[in-house]
Amino acid sequence: MSKLIEGFFPFSFNLGRNTVNRFLFLKKHEGEEKLKPSDRTLFIINVPQFFNERCLSHLFRECGIIESVFIQMKPSSGEVPSDKSKFFGPHSLEFGCKVAYVVFQHPSSLEKVFEVNDTKTINEKLFLDNTGKNKFIGDYNNSFIDTRQIQKEIVSFMNEYDTNLEKQKQQEKEKEEPDEEGWVTISKYSKKPKIPRVEGVNKRILAKMKAAQSKQTMLAFYKNQLRSVKMDEILELRKKFEQDKAKIALMRSNRKFKPF
Repeated sequence: MSKLIEGFFPFSFNLGRNTVNRFLFLKKHEGEEKLKPSDRTLFIINVPQFFNERCLSHLFRECGIIESVFIQMKPSSGEVPSDKSKFFGPHSLEFGCKVAYVVFQHPSSLEKVFEVNDTKTINEKLFLDNTGKNKFIGDYNNSFIDTRQIQKEIVSFMNEYDTNLEKQKQQEKEKEEPDEEGWVTISKYSKKPKIPRVEGVNKRILAKMKAAQSKQTMLAFYKNQLRSVKMDEILELRKKFEQDKAKIALMRSNRKFKPF
């Protein structure tokens, strides 16, 4: 077994004769997941960008039967969700080395991986479509949108949306039935608020009406009281005004009377 580097086992491979050796770095996957059980899953880093599932299956085929292979840009728990839509939604450009998970059928196969000492060779036919001229041709051809496919996807999306909307409306409609106390949940899909004719609701309505009438009576009383107070204030102001006039007249007469 080779010497570990930062906890990873170096796995040597090349792309054929007259090519330099490259390295994948391996370790046992840590984590309890249904898709990636720790006793049967190999975690790999430094995976070249042009690698696909066939490349990894070819490299580890001698160790045992491979159940599944996951290649992704960064580690994750479970299977990485793929884009639901080919035409819509966020799409990220993938550059640089990747990580991978190889799941074997038997735990013994995982142990055999760390006993490999020789350099493995990959046939370029396994990844030829992902490199050089072939990759650019494929990217160019994929840049053209098939209008029939996009129309089909739009119709499928709208049908799913309409179905979910109808389910939501039906659920909201069921909520509009009065509960034990007579209350009704009004949703945005309700055409018009409905008041159920339930004894509890009728009592609450009558209580609110009585409270409103009592409030109106009190307001009327306060209005009459305020009117009376204002009249008293006006009379007091008039009385003071007359007194001030008399004082001013007296002061004027005293100023004019000069006996000497």
